[in-house]
Amino acid sequence: MNLTESIGKRLAQLRKEHHMTQEQLAEKLDISIKHCSCVERGTASLSLERMLDVCELFNVTLDYLIRGISPDGIRTLPPKVLDTFRDSSESEQKLLLEYLDMYHRLVDHDKKKENVPV
Repeated sequence: MNLTESIGKRLAQLRKEHHMTQEQLAEKLDISIKHCSCVERGTASLSLERMLDVCELFNVTLDYLIRGISPDGIRTLPPKVLDTFRDSSESEQKLLLEYLDMYHRLVDHDKKKENVPV
């Protein structure tokens, strides 16, 4: 995924999290709905001025919008992970969390094995 696509995915994610339509976002950014749609699909980009407007509108940093890094320096979850969790039923979310717990147990187990003297 290229930079323009990554920015577009983050923009779409922010817009959806704030329960906004593309039309509402386009109006706030003073761009056309078509341009807004193209940006979210990664086929067009925003000017630096508009990216700063996005940051102000959604209270995120430019670093987050461009690189997906939050103010504490941690890379955020890919939109696909968030979408999968958000679009899942309650039972599917529970299963995903169980998989995540299992993953952590396996990683912890492997770390313990690596630190055990032979």
